[in-house]
Amino acid sequence: MRKKSFQVALSAVSCALATVFMAIGINVPMAFASGYLLGSLALMLPLAMDMRLGGFLAYVGACLLCLPFGGIAQFYKLFPFVVFFGLHPLVNSFQRKYNINRWIAFVVKDVWFVGCMMLSWLMFDAVVEISLPFAWMYDWIYLIIAAGGTVLFFVYDWLILRAQRIVDTYVARIDRSGRNQPPKAPPQEFGDVFGELENKEDTKKEQDNNEGH
Repeated sequence: MRKKSFQVALSAVSCALATVFMAIGINVPMAFASGYLLGSLALMLPLAMDMRLGGFLAYVGACLLCLPFGGIAQFYKLFPFVVFFGLHPLVNSFQRKYNINRWIAFVVKDVWFVGCMMLSWLMFDAVVEISLPFAWMYDWIYLIIAAGGTVLFFVYDWLILRAQRIVDTYVARIDRSGRNQPPKAPPQEFGDVFGELENKEDTKKEQDNNEGH
């Protein structure tokens, strides 16, 4: 029962932290990239206990809770989290559970990431004016996203996989420290307490009598 309560609390904390990080990322200029990263880290908490359903519900809850905090008006900023960054830790968890070949998994996830970045580019470009350093880059933007995104994702995926291991370690320590606490003794009736005292006194008298003999 205590373990179940701990898992539910972990999912709730995960959802709350992801919502806070993403809300800040949406509303603070130039902080949306940090929101994606920290939001993803927050959603790793239930996955550390192999709670994939809890992780998915935390992701859905965070996405919905972000809507009234700027997610509707600035959905183009929330979109990458909804489509990729919020689900990435969960997909990594399934990859680890079913022992999927890391290179096959990387190719699939890289196509997913690059596709998300291309759609995000379309949404950002439609809402805000994006200035690139060279004019020719506008003509080759999708090729740049595909090539640069693959390199970026290789590093990002490697870091996220190792970050999940660190989160696993700390969550396991918290869980073990809670289980190692000795259970509280159940309350006793006054009659039981006095009865134990009388039994101890009788035992002591018998020992004294035996020593006297």
